[in-house]
Amino acid sequence: MSAISSSRTGHDGTVAVEYDATTGSYRVVDGSLSRSFTAADEVERDATVTVYEQVSGNRTDQLTLFNPGSGNPDMALSYTSYGAWTTMTSGSGTADFDQRYFVYGVRQAASAPSTGRGSYTTSVNGMWATADGVYELGGISSLTADFSSMTVETNLDLTGTMDGTTRSLGMFAGTGSIAARGGSFSGSFTHLNGDDRGNLYTGGFDGAFFGPGGEEVGYSFSLTGPGGAAAGAVVGKGN
Repeated sequence: MSAISSSRTGHDGTVAVEYDATTGSYRVVDGSLSRSFTAADEVERDATVTVYEQVSGNRTDQLTLFNPGSGNPDMALSYTSYGAWTTMTSGSGTADFDQRYFVYGVRQAASAPSTGRGSYTTSVNGMWATADGVYELGGISSLTADFSSMTVETNLDLTGTMDGTTRSLGMFAGTGSIAARGGSFSGSFTHLNGDDRGNLYTGGFDGAFFGPGGEEVGYSFSLTGPGGAAAGAVVGKGN
C-alpha cells in the first residue's frame, strides 16, 4: 500500500448519515466529501451488518452499517449504532486506503447522570491497514463511567485477521472525560505492550451515551503507528 489513513468522529463530528425513506438511500457526508448509496448498491446483509458498495474506475467505496434491534447476535441495541465509510483507490500496484468510523443514535437526555458508576458490556469492530494489507479488527473491549468525577475508562485488546492470517494489534488503556451536559466524552489511549512486531501506536476516542437515561454507549477510535493505521467503533449497553 502506498498510503494508509484512519479517522474517527464522535456523535457531533463531521461525519453525518442521512437516510431518505422515499428512495431507501443513505448519504454519508464528511465535510466537503459525500457519497450516496442506494438499495441497488447493497452487496451483503446478515443479522449483524448491512454493506453497500460502489465501484467507479479504480475507486471502491463501501458503507457498512451495524443493524440495531433485538435480532442482532453481536449486540442487541435499541438506541445506538455505528457505521464505516471505507474508500480504496488503486493504481500501478499501489493502493490508498481511507476509513471513517462513526457512531450515531438517540442521544441521552441533556441532563447527564451526576453520581455513581456504570459499567457497559461492549463489542468492538474495526479495520487495520498495514503494509501487509488490510486486517479486520475484533477482540475484547470494556467501558466504565464514573459520573461523579465525569470520567470514562475503556480497554481494548485487538486482533486482526486477513485471509487466514492473525495478528495482534495489542492492548490499549483509554481514559477520558465526560462533558458537563449531554453525555459526550473523549479521551486518549496508551498502548500497553505494542503490536506483535513491537510497534507502538497512539490514538484516541470520541463518543457519547445513548438512550433516555444513558442505557447504551458508543464511541469511534483511531490509532496510528509505524507502517499502520487503524480505526473502529465500540458500542455497548449498561450492566
